[in-house]
Parts: sequence; structure tokens; C-alpha cells
Amino acid sequence: MNALRFNTQEMRHFLIEAWSLGWPIILMMFFQFSIGVTDVYVAGFLGTGILAAVGYVSQLYWTLIILANGITVGTVSMISQAYGAKSVDGVGSITAHSIIIGVIIAGVLTVVAQVYPAGIVGLAGIPEGIQEIARDFLQVFSLVLVPTYLMIITGGVLRSSGRVRLAMANSFAAALLNVALDVVLSFGWSPVPAMGYIGIAWATATSTTVGMLLNMSHIFLGSGRIRIEALVRPRLRCIKNLLKLGVPSALQQTAWNAGTLVIYFLVGRMQGGEITALAAMTGGVRIEAFIFLPVFALNMAAAVLAGNKLGAGDPDGARSVATATAGMCLLIVLVPTVLIFIFAPDISGMITQDRAVLEEMTRYLRVNMLGTPFLAIGISLSGALQGAGDTMATMRIIFTGMWLFRIPLILVCIHVIGTGALGVWASMTVSMVFMCSLLVHRFMGEAWMKASLDKKSKTLLWQTCLSDAHRTGQSQNSR
Repeated sequence: MNALRFNTQEMRHFLIEAWSLGWPIILMMFFQFSIGVTDVYVAGFLGTGILAAVGYVSQLYWTLIILANGITVGTVSMISQAYGAKSVDGVGSITAHSIIIGVIIAGVLTVVAQVYPAGIVGLAGIPEGIQEIARDFLQVFSLVLVPTYLMIITGGVLRSSGRVRLAMANSFAAALLNVALDVVLSFGWSPVPAMGYIGIAWATATSTTVGMLLNMSHIFLGSGRIRIEALVRPRLRCIKNLLKLGVPSALQQTAWNAGTLVIYFLVGRMQGGEITALAAMTGGVRIEAFIFLPVFALNMAAAVLAGNKLGAGDPDGARSVATATAGMCLLIVLVPTVLIFIFAPDISGMITQDRAVLEEMTRYLRVNMLGTPFLAIGISLSGALQGAGDTMATMRIIFTGMWLFRIPLILVCIHVIGTGALGVWASMTVSMVFMCSLLVHRFMGEAWMKASLDKKSKTLLWQTCLSDAHRTGQSQNSR
């Protein structure tokens, strides 16, 4: 009975710890989501072609910043462990190396996008009628790729080093500025002339730059501030280890996004009802986005908390806090999942008045809601695995689930069984359960907690970012 009481109290502590980190990240996700919603809303007033261009360029821009998200996963893993080990030198040095990588990659992409905008737009398959608008957007967005990369990376630094509320406040300021500038620059206001659709691009570019500057101001101040000597004399092993953790994450996101595009392609090539199915899927995905906000936020929280515990030498705590975060994630999504399942026809009716699309969207939502609890658990646990540095295994699981299971199953349902759109929705749900099972199996083992351990030196990967003197001091402190 005492042991049960102790475990209950311990789990309550982990739940409080997860929530204290999770709620600011949930708000950050909402703020970032509001930027995209505002861009689309304003674009809708300016014309159908502009709305379509914004949608295409948003997907293209997401592709350009996948590497930034990958770098951030590696940064969060290493910094959260250094922070858990109470190494301010480690936090500052990893930050410096992450910024170096981000600036180099974003700088190269900026040059390519500025020199070959027409080629990039053409390769992206953007319709000819809106290519000129898309090129204009791309040229503005690419000018701020470096600030965008730095904002994403420094946001990861702040939330993984005990400064998540600062990151939240900066994200709110950037989102609020974007909303205001979208309206003012696009439609004009008092002395500011109307810029039309290009105002949307400059609003996002300006707010992103301001968000980056706000984040950077905290990176250079306080405990864990950036190490200038690491900027001047970077350590190649540190850069190598950041890429070792970050590249698999970027490949994972690429595999998932590419797989999603393939699914859209397959649905669009069905014989009969393909347009209805595409419309239903597009609307359903937008509805699901509201559930995914807290899910992905708690994915980030799990990464930080698991990394903190492992850095502090507490693997049991890492497992417990990850379990608590996954449980919280499941509880948060259950209510909206049930509500969407029950009221799917009414919710679908808010998006479309077409009877056939409404009925198909209702089927899409109800079938996918059956897999959402599994998705919530899987995504949350994948955050813990990534925080531990187990990014390669996570990538393999997601690749297997998407390319070796989901897409082949969809092909069988469409071309062999002939189930049509319902078979596609069912395949998506079954694959969610499959991927969740693989992630749970990985999490129940021990290997993920040793993923950040260098097999040769028997030290954690983040420690390679320290100078020799600092590493010696860290080793003595750990004893």
C-alpha cells in the first residue's frame, strides 16, 4: 500500500511537471497556427489565385525549413540533457554550434532560392496560372530563411533549457504582429499604402524576424547563454553529433510529408468519387489540426523532460515522465475526439454544403477518430525517444509505418479489394495503430535510453560540445 501511494504521488509529480512545460508549448503551437490561418484568411479576400498560391508556397516553404526542424530536434536532445546535468557551459556551447549549422544551411538555401525562384516553383508543380505570384512569395520568404532558421532553433534552445515561458511570450508577440501586419500591409492603413498579396509575405517575414530577435536577446543573456568562443572555434565533433541526431529527424519528416502527398495522389486517381474524396480529406485534415496542436506540443514537452532526466542520470525518471506525458496527451485528446466522432456531420457541414462531400468527410472523420488515441500516444512517446537521442530508430519506425505499411495497404484497398475511399481512411487508421505499437515496443526496451551514449568514449554526445577544460570539470562533477 505504501509503495502504491509512493508511485501515485510520484506519477502526480510527473504529471504536474509535464503540464507545467506542456501548456506553454500548446499555446506556442496555437500562436504559430494562427499565423498560417491569418495568411489564408487575408489571401481569401484578395482572390482565389492568391489563396491557391499561398497554399502551395506554404507547403514549399515547409519543405525548405524541414532541416531547421531536424536541427532543432538534435539541439533539444543535447541541450535538455546538458540542462539536466546542470551544465551551463554545455547549454551555451550547443547553442552556438546549432546556430552555426542553421546559418550555413539557411544561407545556402537563400542563395539558391534567390537565384533560381522560377526553377524551384516549376519543380514544385505549381500551376502556371499562379507561378508568378508564387515566385514573388518565395523571393520574399527566402530573404528571411536565416532568421526563420534561427527563430526555430533558438525556440528549441529556450524550451529545452528552462525558459519555455520566454519562448511562449516571444511566439505570442510574433503571431500578434503577423496578424496586424497582414491586414495593414495587404489592405493599407492611413499612411501605409496597400501592398496587396505581397503584403502577406512581408508581414510573415517581418514578424518572423522580430520573433528571432526576441529569442536571440535571451540567448545572449543569463545562465546558459551562448558561448562566443564556440562560435569562433567550433568543435567538429559537436557539429557531427548535432547532425547525427538532426538529420534522421529531417528525413523522418520528409518521408512523412512525401508519403502524405502520395496518398493525395492515389486518392485523386481512384476510379469514381475521387474529387469528392479529395475534398473530404482536405477538409478533414484541417479539422484534425485542432487536435494535433496539443499532441505535437506534448511531443516537444516529452522530448525535453526525457532529455532532462537522462542528463541528470535518472533513466527511470525519464521513462516515468514520458509515460506521464503520454497519459496526459491521451486524456487531452479524448474529449475532442469523442465530440468530433459524434458530431462529425455537423462539423463537416461547417466546411462544405455539398452533400456527397459532407457524407464522405463524415466517414473520414469517424474512421480517423478511432485511431487518434493511438496517434496521441505514439507521437508523445516519439518525443521522448527523440529527446533521448534515439532519432534513427524513430525515423525507421515512421518510414516503415508510412512506406512499408500504410501506402501498400491503401494500394491493396483501392486496386485489389476495391473499397474506394473508405478503404483509404481505414488504412490510415490501421497504420496509426501499427506505428503506435512499434513506438510502444521501442519505448518498453532499454536501447533508446542509451542512444545518446558515444560507444567509444562512453560519454554523452552533448559533452563533445564542451572544451577540454570544461569536459574535464563536467566529468569530475558527475563523479
